[in-house]
Amino acid sequence: MKAKPVHGALFGLAIGDALGVPVEFKKRDELKGKWVRDFEGYQTHNQPPGTFSDDSSLTFCLAESLCHGYDLNDMGQRFVKWFFEGYWTAGGEVFGVGKSTEDSITRLRDGVSPLQSGNYAVDCYGNGSLMRVLPLLFYIKDFDIEERYRIIREVAVITHGSIRTILACFYYLEFARELLNGSEKMMALLKTQHTVYNCIRGKNIPPEEMEIAEVLIRGRMFMKNVDSIITIHHAHLTIEAAVFCLLRTGSYEEAVLRP
Repeated sequence: MKAKPVHGALFGLAIGDALGVPVEFKKRDELKGKWVRDFEGYQTHNQPPGTFSDDSSLTFCLAESLCHGYDLNDMGQRFVKWFFEGYWTAGGEVFGVGKSTEDSITRLRDGVSPLQSGNYAVDCYGNGSLMRVLPLLFYIKDFDIEERYRIIREVAVITHGSIRTILACFYYLEFARELLNGSEKMMALLKTQHTVYNCIRGKNIPPEEMEIAEVLIRGRMFMKNVDSIITIHHAHLTIEAAVFCLLRTGSYEEAVLRP
């Protein structure tokens, strides 16, 4: 039986996550000649091969919550259950959690609203929202763009509230939506750039943040070289690296293993 797109999204995310766990925080220069080619273990987080991280756990929590409808409080409580009880973990252990995510989920446990629990600091650029937001695509895919933006923002700010993080999440799901709708990847890129720019240009976004967003919505990413791709945990750089790998490869396997 042919797998549904949502299954491919969830399994694909978890596999890519598990491939990356052993080398998290390592710089590209450290891995030269030792590129990841298969599941490895007992490195950065001392986990066995094939172990996925909070990226997948929170993704599964969100996906499960959406099966029961759109409820931010339910999402938040599933995140709490993950962090404090090991729910949806690969082996019962929570590891490698970013400070903003940890603090936000602790606030959720203490009764803070999901719309107020996140880190709203303007310099909170982490990819904690980006890593878990993919299941939302299958809920919002048929909504109009303003509704898609509103919902993506609400889910992102549960942990990360900076506009830069929100824009990265919005771009990510708009790009994924184009692929889901059958666009070839280069056409998906061009359509996403156009759609995202038209949506956000009237939203009173600070000029410095629009300047950062320009790399995604105006940049010619297909012409970049690998040395210009910065692989740190900032959300806008993470999605840029992911799109770069997709554009330069011909399959899922090639994309997730690309040095």
